[in-house]
Amino acid sequence: MSTYLLSCTCGEQVPVEVGQAGGKVTCRCGTQLDVPALRQLRHLPQVKVAEAPSGRGWGARQGIIATGAMIAAAALTWSLWVWRTDPEHAVFDAAQRMEYVDRQIKTPTGAWDSWIEFYKPMAEQGFPVFHASNVAQVEKNLADRRFLRGMLWTVAAIFAALAVAAKFWPGAEKRGRQGDKETRRG
Repeated sequence: MSTYLLSCTCGEQVPVEVGQAGGKVTCRCGTQLDVPALRQLRHLPQVKVAEAPSGRGWGARQGIIATGAMIAAAALTWSLWVWRTDPEHAVFDAAQRMEYVDRQIKTPTGAWDSWIEFYKPMAEQGFPVFHASNVAQVEKNLADRRFLRGMLWTVAAIFAALAVAAKFWPGAEKRGRQGDKETRRG
């Protein structure tokens, strides 16, 4: 914000801001000075005052913290979604199998084909263990999803640690405060 210098009879220059236009200010000597209206105020000598950092603005540290937290949250959310949408293992449904067999043996040709394809080998070798045809594909899919979840958890942990480190890292605050002192002295 701009600050203007209002001259007093004692020779002192009183700093005046735009918001004080049309009002009164007191000099160090105790003299009451009338601050000119805004139109006349702009003709006074102007001094730019460097605003001290209020601590409310966003710096690199806050950006790192926010970015790390957002990436960690996104990775955890994605991991949760992957976990919730995992495919299920194939389960043997006896009722469904019986329905299939009943449909197959309704005709003599179907009964003969079932005997040749399924029952004859079963009579010769014993009962087979049920295996779904896509077990390998489902297992690979589950393994890939477990790996993806692990990677997402790792990414989330790295960015969360980065955000926490940026929050509590002492070096940046000390350097910023020392820089403020040097600026004020100069």
